[in-house]
Order: sequence, then structure tokens, then C-alpha cells
Amino acid sequence: MKELRLKFVAIDDWNRPVFQNDKGLYFGDTENLFNYGTGKEEVYSFYKNKKLNDHICYFGRRFDDDPLGGWINEDIKIILE
Repeated sequence: MKELRLKFVAIDDWNRPVFQNDKGLYFGDTENLFNYGTGKEEVYSFYKNKKLNDHICYFGRRFDDDPLGGWINEDIKIILE
């Protein structure tokens, strides 16, 4: 099984949690929103027991941009680091 390792970046201007992989691509959640300034621990705690492929989608190459919306395939394990 392939892995997609993501690191929390911040909450964007639309209150979406935004993550980035080691190639500089952005991913996030458009349905579960957080208060601006919410920290990594609270975000990771929210996703702890959730199936990440149901929540995280591809946002694109720039922070705070419109998400491109590509969902992550089920055969890819998303890991929040």
C-alpha cells in the first residue's frame, strides 16, 4: 500500500485545515472547518479516529487557493505527521 505523508501547515482563510506533502503539494478538508489559529494538536486529534480518505482531498500547488478537489484513492494510506 502506498503512503501519503502530510504535515499540517495552517488553517486557511476559509477555515480549512491545510496539509502539505514533501513535494510541496497541498491537501486539505473542505467539510470539517476549524477556527483560524487552531493548532496542529487539535487538528490531529480531530482526525485521529477518522478515515482520512473520506475527508482529505487535493488542494493544489498554492496555499489558500481553490481546491482542485481530487480525492485520494482508497489504496493510498494518508498519514498525518
